[in-house]
Amino acid sequence: MTFLLYLGKVMLCSGILLGYYWLFLRNKRFHHYNRFYLQATLLFSVTLPLIRIPVWNKPQNGVNQVMYQTLEVLTVNYGEDDGLQSAPGTLAKLFTLENMLYLIYSAGIMLLLWTLARSLMYIRKISTRYPFERIGELKFYTTREPNTPFSFFRSIFWNNDLSFNSREGQQIFRHELFHVQQKHSADIVLAEIITAFFWFNPFFHLLKKELKAIHEFLADQYAISDSDRYAYAELLVLQTLKTKNGSITNHFFQNHIKRRIAMITNNQSTRYSYRSRLMALPVLALVFCTVALYAQRSANALKNIYYTGPNKTPITVIIDAGHGGSDAGAYSKDGKVAEKDLTLQISQKIQQLAPSYNVNVVMTRTDNNLPTGTTDKNDGLRARTALAEKIKPDMYISIHISHSDKPNGDAGSGFEVWVSNKENERTNQSKQLGTALAQELSKIYTTDMTLKQRTKNIWVLEQTPCPAVLIECGFIDNEKDLAFISNTSNQEAVAKKILEGIVNSRQKTTAAVSEPAPSPSAYPVPKATPAATRQPAGNATQPLQVSRHLTANTGKDSKHIDEDSILFKIAWHYRRSARYPKKAMDNHVEGVVYFSLAVNKNGEVNNIKFYDQAPPEIKAITSLTSVGLEADTHPAISEPLTRREMQKLLEDEVKRVFDNKLKLSADELPPAQYYFEVNFRIQKKKQPAV
Repeated sequence: MTFLLYLGKVMLCSGILLGYYWLFLRNKRFHHYNRFYLQATLLFSVTLPLIRIPVWNKPQNGVNQVMYQTLEVLTVNYGEDDGLQSAPGTLAKLFTLENMLYLIYSAGIMLLLWTLARSLMYIRKISTRYPFERIGELKFYTTREPNTPFSFFRSIFWNNDLSFNSREGQQIFRHELFHVQQKHSADIVLAEIITAFFWFNPFFHLLKKELKAIHEFLADQYAISDSDRYAYAELLVLQTLKTKNGSITNHFFQNHIKRRIAMITNNQSTRYSYRSRLMALPVLALVFCTVALYAQRSANALKNIYYTGPNKTPITVIIDAGHGGSDAGAYSKDGKVAEKDLTLQISQKIQQLAPSYNVNVVMTRTDNNLPTGTTDKNDGLRARTALAEKIKPDMYISIHISHSDKPNGDAGSGFEVWVSNKENERTNQSKQLGTALAQELSKIYTTDMTLKQRTKNIWVLEQTPCPAVLIECGFIDNEKDLAFISNTSNQEAVAKKILEGIVNSRQKTTAAVSEPAPSPSAYPVPKATPAATRQPAGNATQPLQVSRHLTANTGKDSKHIDEDSILFKIAWHYRRSARYPKKAMDNHVEGVVYFSLAVNKNGEVNNIKFYDQAPPEIKAITSLTSVGLEADTHPAISEPLTRREMQKLLEDEVKRVFDNKLKLSADELPPAQYYFEVNFRIQKKKQPAV
């Protein structure tokens, strides 16, 4: 439990309990009960937030498997600035907002403790200045100090101007003697100490004041006994008129004169007293459940959660809530919403939902502070990657909210996924993870389906020892994005999609290692020639045959594609560049490849995606054909290719063609995703006439 969260819970507890007292118990005549209730409220509010009691619950099942292809990656020179920077100066480190708040908090504590100490020193001073008489365990001081008489623990400080043997003197003595016997001073000192450490909590100040009033009510009730209550009330008024503004000790001993007279002179019915007191029990239970209980999954419930992989072991993932503490990140246009708050909210949602997906989440931060409580941004970045080095997670996901850097003030839109710019196996795994996350997030909100990487690498993506991605959950300066990501239900939906992407990424990785044989419907069945009859094919290949007027298939209907259209230019680029793969020719491989291309607003063609079959949601698909001319002979094949290897040969050829980037004129298009199917067919040579 973080310190700020603890302080908030203390205020919540004290507010609810004092509110009940104010409505149902205040100014009632059951003073002993009220004293106990206020004492309990003080202690209960301070200690209850430290207690955490688990409540077992059964999670729901998670996600279903999905198939996906790795997305293209675009390298840019903008994006999340999450690298180590030069350390700020000593003054910059010292005068941070976080440090200033702690300084103010500490100053308040010191001021109130010093006030308490001065009061104690004043009492110590007058106890050494004046003589005393011992009456049993009681010390009776005769003084000329203002604002006497008063009592403190086992001492009564009397005023020489007040006759001890008079009727009024005896009533006042009984009043102060009751304070001593009931140890009211211990209540006051405890309340003063707690209030000093929680001086920002207004409920504690009110509670302390009420506790002092209850002490006076009890002492008054004892002092008057069977005497004339109206005479005693008159005495209180006369003593108040004689009392001048006293020293700091009045901070301890206020008279609450008006309420005291009302308690003495009014005959109050106690008909509903027990009902009012018993109602405190459900209030206490409510506060206890609100603050102390938290959800915990039982061991039996874990048997029903969503397992992944053949060994059913949990996936350990570090969820990094970007920024924190003095590093607030980006702000909304009105300056009211900080990136660090939104990233923490989303990360906490992921942590809450993770057990249902058999994902073990480790948080880099769980509160407003930077990791490890540092106040330096660079130290926070190092702490993040040090945590990854320590626990060796399966994945690392950093949550951020983007901000537009465009000089014209136009805000970007949608989610983005970023990976490292290093070329290694870990980056390839990061791309797979990023692809799975992007595809899941795209189901609930606009998501850029091109993975991003910065020219200058991002620290947490480069330094982590596992696959790592950074998710920009929209643009904080875009009103639509901000409204979406600020909504609690949307944050939960984003958290679920991220967890589904984690699970699906692991499933794909596991499948890639085990290489199971695909089902017959997943890939086209090639035509195979017995090994004994295969002969070398040579290098004879036939380029793509494309008519000057293509046809786009749209179910039962079809339409011609004009020669000047984008589709035609993409197809013509493919025609000039595509070749029938030699290895596919040697193995007599034929098949169909379904893929799509994205054309952005700059006229760039990228983000090629492959599909096992034509996506059912699309309305139109453009058909192309790659024809290879059969050779006279085929080479002997020692080991036939698997269906997966056959399909990959054809997909690699399509990918090779579009690695040679095609640039279109930006005024010819709207940005869109275009779908194609390529039929790879081997054409047999005509037999010569006999």
